[in-house]
Amino acid sequence: MEIPEHLREIVDRLGVALVKALANDESSRALVQEIQACGFDMALMLEATVALHKRADPDAGNGFSMDEGQTQWSEEDKAFLKTFKISLD
Repeated sequence: MEIPEHLREIVDRLGVALVKALANDESSRALVQEIQACGFDMALMLEATVALHKRADPDAGNGFSMDEGQTQWSEEDKAFLKTFKISLD
């Protein structure tokens, strides 16, 4: 599927927003400081996979639905997404 340029830019902005959310998280900063206190410098590289699926009907809701046979989000998944202020509701 060819992704339109404007959508690519939005996904890039999402990546920047996620990095900022992590950088501004107090518990993440505290853990980095603990690592530095142990005498180590740290570099963090994140890789994100973004899957985009064209909706058949743009007015059909929020655009996300689980296909039959797929598993629902685990509580661990939900907690991870919540740390980035991402809600599945």
